[in-house]
Amino acid sequence: MKKHTTNKKSDLLFGFFYKYWATAILTVVLIILIRQNLFINQFPFSLSEKQQIIDEEIDFNQALDKKNNIKMIELKMATEPNMEVLESQARYRFGLIKAGETYYQINELVPNSP
Repeated sequence: MKKHTTNKKSDLLFGFFYKYWATAILTVVLIILIRQNLFINQFPFSLSEKQQIIDEEIDFNQALDKKNNIKMIELKMATEPNMEVLESQARYRFGLIKAGETYYQINELVPNSP
């Protein structure tokens, strides 16, 4: 008789899982996902740490942008006088013109002397 009762209990247990197999699988998946997020990835706490790192990187990038803007202004100020000299030399020696300018060349006629 004991064999029959243990067999009946196992049939009840397997019958339960056979009937609710999808629910059992989804429950196992849910438990694995919760374990992964809370214990392995430390989900809520890792967000604040990552946000702090992002904020620090944003501040660092903004400081670099300010330095770059200052350097560009300094470079423009240093090259403007040199560009005027360079432009005048290019016009005089090579006859170069700027975009949108019209070049006129005037030739003086020298009278023929007999």
